[in-house]
Amino acid sequence: MLDFNVIIEIGKEAKKSIKTDSDGNLIPGKLKQFIFHFFFSIIPLLAASTAWLWEVKLSNLENYIGTGIAIFTGLFFSLLLNISAKIRIEKENVNMDASNFQAFKENMRQISNITQYIIILGILVLLIVLINSLVNLNCVYIEKSFTSIALFLLIRYFSCLFFMLQRFHFVLRDEISNIL
Repeated sequence: MLDFNVIIEIGKEAKKSIKTDSDGNLIPGKLKQFIFHFFFSIIPLLAASTAWLWEVKLSNLENYIGTGIAIFTGLFFSLLLNISAKIRIEKENVNMDASNFQAFKENMRQISNITQYIIILGILVLLIVLINSLVNLNCVYIEKSFTSIALFLLIRYFSCLFFMLQRFHFVLRDEISNIL
């Protein structure tokens, strides 16, 4: 059974993971908080508003969006499967340092949270594209609405990709410093 509370919780946990460092502490600084809100809220709203004003049609973009989101979302499903395997492998390591393992586990938890949220965004975008292609009422306002919503979610999707890249940077930085 689909529990929407779990989906909402995934979104909250992902946003929390984006805003924290590899130790699980909130990243300090008003500039960093502004950057998060700028990329996560302001830019998606600007893209949605621009699409509405310029009358961009989702039907012109749906093939590109559908293909790209489907490929990336599939890759993220496989990433989720690999995260638990990586943690199990590290846990069984006899030479494991407990503090390094805790940091690694926290990083993997955060990556998992962001990945789950990216998958949800990808599914929502694909759903909107599908509904738009099925509901062909020749109503400009319906397609403009679908386009604006899809672009809002797409920009948020891509923002999360950059936040995920940042999280991977933290993991690699921590792992390299543990080796050296």
